[in-house]
Amino acid sequence: MEEVKDDIIAFNLKAFIQIIWKEKLLLLGIVAIFLGASAYYAFTKKDEFISEGQILPELASKGNKLRGLAGLASLAGVDIASSGDGTDAFRPDLYPDILQSTPFFLDLFKQTVTTKDNKQISFENFYHQVIEQNKEIPQKKITKFPVKENGFLVLNTLSEDRIKDLKKRIQTSIDIKSGIISISVKMPDPVVAASLARFSMIYLTNYITHYRTDKAQKNLEFLKEKVDAARGKFYSTQAKRAQYSDQFQLPTIRLQSADVQRERIESEYRTSSVFYDELVKKYEEANINFQESIPVFQVLTPPAAPTQKSEPKRAIILLIGIVVGGVIALFVIMLRKQNYKKVFEI
Repeated sequence: MEEVKDDIIAFNLKAFIQIIWKEKLLLLGIVAIFLGASAYYAFTKKDEFISEGQILPELASKGNKLRGLAGLASLAGVDIASSGDGTDAFRPDLYPDILQSTPFFLDLFKQTVTTKDNKQISFENFYHQVIEQNKEIPQKKITKFPVKENGFLVLNTLSEDRIKDLKKRIQTSIDIKSGIISISVKMPDPVVAASLARFSMIYLTNYITHYRTDKAQKNLEFLKEKVDAARGKFYSTQAKRAQYSDQFQLPTIRLQSADVQRERIESEYRTSSVFYDELVKKYEEANINFQESIPVFQVLTPPAAPTQKSEPKRAIILLIGIVVGGVIALFVIMLRKQNYKKVFEI
């Protein structure tokens, strides 16, 4: 049988050094070009500051809390042991999506922020002046479809571009194990970054609170209307019963029609009384459910205006420029005059 010999590629270090020394000007030239480009980028890029805040939401289920109050509520005739299943349809891992929604960013642009120079300005104007650097906006970017919003949003290209950029600048994450929500905002102004981080925290907590309490609030308002109506009916029949009793409290000739009228009034009074009492119990139960549905948030780390910029990291950018320039220079040198054949011997 014939022996098959594998091709062996040998690296000639001496030849490599000689070629590099011979082409040193080309190497230095390419590295200098990349170094200059990275230096231009590093020193012309605006400083960015990151402000971060942390929130700890309430994780205990509503059902557990209501069971703790069941004994107390039963003393008042209210049964809450079976109210609610303790579940929350709004999963915590969906919280970051709230601060990536279009309504959040549209509301954000309307906010007034304070700059590091202690100037009050709307965030929309700040974004245009600082981030967009007062660049002229083409008419086509601010033109929207000439339709009326009816359950949907109509945006222009400018708003879409701004929202796309802000989605990268405002980041939200949640630690599933601890439940801690972290919100970070990157802005050219450290005070504005802290201000937007604070607004984001408030927006998120208000959104979750509204979601958790909306159904209970509507149920409470509905029962309040029914209780008021039942109270009026009960008081009316109570007054009619008292008036009838006063009218026939003296010895008089008892008529069969009077007895029938008395029975009707008594029956109406008992019915309105029972109905009113039951509604009051339901209303108290709904009120407890509403109070317990309100989530509690604890601010662990309030956002602060950072004194140290987060980017650009100029030293790293320059180093990357040198490395990339050096690698590309080596490729060029090796391909030049087929120098790779002198270095790699097969």
